[in-house]
Amino acid sequence: MVEQGVMGTSLDKTKPRGTVAVLMLLMAVMGEMCLAADFYGFAAVIKIVSADLSLSPAQAGLVQGAFGVSFALGMLFWAPRGRSMSSARLYLIGLGGSGLLMLVQTQAQDFTQLFLLRLVVGFFDSAVWVGSMKIVMQWFAPRRQGLVLGIILAAYSLAITLDFALGLPYAMAHGWRAFFLVLGGLTLSACLITQLIVRSGPYQDPHDKIQTDAGVLRSIAARPWIWVGILAIFGALFSVAATATWLIPALIDVQGLAPEQAPLFGTVMGLSQVFFLILGGYVSDRCTRVGVMRIGMWLTILAACACVLAAWQSLPHTGLLIVALLCGVGVFHGGAIFSYVGERYGVNLGPCAAGYAEMGGVFATFVAPSLLGLLLSLTGSYVWAFGSFLAVEVLVFISFLMLNRLPSAQAE
Repeated sequence: MVEQGVMGTSLDKTKPRGTVAVLMLLMAVMGEMCLAADFYGFAAVIKIVSADLSLSPAQAGLVQGAFGVSFALGMLFWAPRGRSMSSARLYLIGLGGSGLLMLVQTQAQDFTQLFLLRLVVGFFDSAVWVGSMKIVMQWFAPRRQGLVLGIILAAYSLAITLDFALGLPYAMAHGWRAFFLVLGGLTLSACLITQLIVRSGPYQDPHDKIQTDAGVLRSIAARPWIWVGILAIFGALFSVAATATWLIPALIDVQGLAPEQAPLFGTVMGLSQVFFLILGGYVSDRCTRVGVMRIGMWLTILAACACVLAAWQSLPHTGLLIVALLCGVGVFHGGAIFSYVGERYGVNLGPCAAGYAEMGGVFATFVAPSLLGLLLSLTGSYVWAFGSFLAVEVLVFISFLMLNRLPSAQAE
């Protein structure tokens, strides 16, 4: 196959395509780790920031959710425009803009300033996601994309893990502003590295007949596949956002967990996500994508039940660790979701469709922390908060089953 999409650089001439593809995958992994670390850095230090800026649970949930709102709006902006932009340029905008704004975020003095800054950071970071999807679909054949996407999403979860495992202890010792300063510096460093290395890939469709952004959106939205993907990723990331934001505070307030143990439990939650994302991506390349998504949705319900139990009954230390482990199963179908979307829309529209599908996920990252935070403010009960988590996952699963009964959703 002619490598018509690969730029003629010394990197491409001296290394076989497989080696370069692995290098591009590493760049996508790094980009997603920066995106996730910036996204969930606040969730990791939510108790510290809330105490310093006197944030209520509802305000804290809104600050975490603000990123998701602007991320979704940014996806509407960057997904269609990204079709004519290289992955390197998307990373320059996404990693460069969010890195600089993370540095500015260290100067926030109250809820309003922090909320507005998180909104702007999310808009820039959405460009990173589109760049990563272009790398996957330009460098890897569809039959391998489930595992590759599982690896990239696992990197996303690994970054959340590191926010808790390394970032939280650092913030406890040096303050949350110093923690955000480090995150901003690392994001800018990743931006520089990607500009030196990222290249376009060989799998590209030169016969693009859709010229306008509106035409792209109409073409994607006219088929039910995008709605299947949006619904599935909404349930998965609702699970991630609900547990990453509120499970550790619940264990501290309800189960009497020592704050010093919070990094350990955050690490267990994150590593569990990493394991199940890679496992699910591997399985999705060998089974039907829709079948893997069904299994994943059952697992999100299991994770929600575990959280309700932790908020309702006193559990031993081992039981709490099992709950933390179960919080990772809800993302089992992450690789299947985006490979499903990419398969059906093709190389040209696939990255854009994946961007639109991700909007379901980022909408969930606003709804989950905000809804649970609001219920905590109103009732003071984590049982009610995590009960809403369970109810949402059950509704998502029922809706998914109904949508997949449509013949057009099953068509290849």
